Amino acid sequence: MERILYFDCFAGISGDMTLGALIDLGLDPSEVKAEIEKLGVKGYRIEIQKTTRYSIGGTDVTVILEGDTACAHEHAENHDKSEDHGHHEHHGLHEHHGHHHSHEEKERGLHDISHIIRSSGISERAKRLAIEVFTEIARAEAAVHGKQIEEVHFHEVGAIDSIVDIVGAAICIDMLKIDRIYCSPVHEGQGFIHCRHGRLPVPVPAVIKMLAGSGISIVTEDIQAELVTPTGFGILKTVSQGCGKIPKMQVTGVGYGFGKTNTGRLNALRVILGTEESSMDSDTVRDSVALMETNIDNTTGEALGYTADKLMKAGALDAYFTPIQMKKNRPAAMLSVICKEEDTERLSDIIFKETSTIGIRIRQTDRITLKREIGTVHTELGEVRVKLVSVGGLERVQPEYDDCAKLAEENNLSLNEVYEIVKRCRNGK
Repeated sequence: MERILYFDCFAGISGDMTLGALIDLGLDPSEVKAEIEKLGVKGYRIEIQKTTRYSIGGTDVTVILEGDTACAHEHAENHDKSEDHGHHEHHGLHEHHGHHHSHEEKERGLHDISHIIRSSGISERAKRLAIEVFTEIARAEAAVHGKQIEEVHFHEVGAIDSIVDIVGAAICIDMLKIDRIYCSPVHEGQGFIHCRHGRLPVPVPAVIKMLAGSGISIVTEDIQAELVTPTGFGILKTVSQGCGKIPKMQVTGVGYGFGKTNTGRLNALRVILGTEESSMDSDTVRDSVALMETNIDNTTGEALGYTADKLMKAGALDAYFTPIQMKKNRPAAMLSVICKEEDTERLSDIIFKETSTIGIRIRQTDRITLKREIGTVHTELGEVRVKLVSVGGLERVQPEYDDCAKLAEENNLSLNEVYEIVKRCRNGK
């Protein structure tokens, strides 16, 4: 039985909303605080309050820095007035509300933040997730500023509240023992926000950069506010395995994490927790992959075969062709490539270089695969690698083609004869 988490981002997402929503699923706030305190970071306190907005109960999380009286004052008033941005959070290029944190003004780079996390006493999974989120955000900021990731130093993402939000979210995901995470399209506002560099458009540059290659859709709302922050989106992009409708599951819990701005409607992140039980649960693995497709009508068969071989050597999980009919009754082939999401750009370069296509369709899709092991069978002809899979307790043996073809050639046997020898030896006959 797998535990599934779904992020419903109908009002955007930020770091504090994420932390609040995850705690609202039933975690003990004091236990979450105790884990966060293992970071050894000082100079703040966390307020976690159960509250109600629009008759919906949820959790509001605020990180208050020592000496930051403006933060507490604004937190009390933010529910009654609208700001020019969506969420109270330090991130990216923003310096919200003109706060001054003289005790934390030293800039932090990714190395500094990673050291804080690695040196802490939180779980290994939480450490890995938190560092991956900070790396994702730092990579986006580096691209926006035209720098190498090692050169990026910015106090906003290194600020205490962002560290607490990101590490806190990673801790909660680990405490909830989540196996798979998915998300809805992310709703964003429009207009401009004020930052120390002037006025920037919404979505802000770091969010736009992270959207590329994320597979996550964005929906623009008629709200003059920033609803999606780099911290929130960095968390979502890192943990989400796919974007779309709520997956098939038995819902076991719902949590709401509230934003700080009055947008004229419920400003919250909703998270839905559920389980999925499969009769073949022990035999199968479910994951998310990218499916790349392109129609090709004027490339030779030799070139297409070469392209497929090159794609497989470059890391594609599968590559195949389907005969199709294109415009003007032209016979053609559709190239389909199954791969990991992070490999789409690299594999696209190969397709564009080796074929005549000028466009590629890419979408995310779920797949279920049988768990497999690689073993070796000793035969009178020599050793043969085999894939071992089981379905409902019945084991299947699939000999590796290359090994069998080599033995068939060396012993002047048919391929089928070698297959039968391998299966017989595997069964001890």
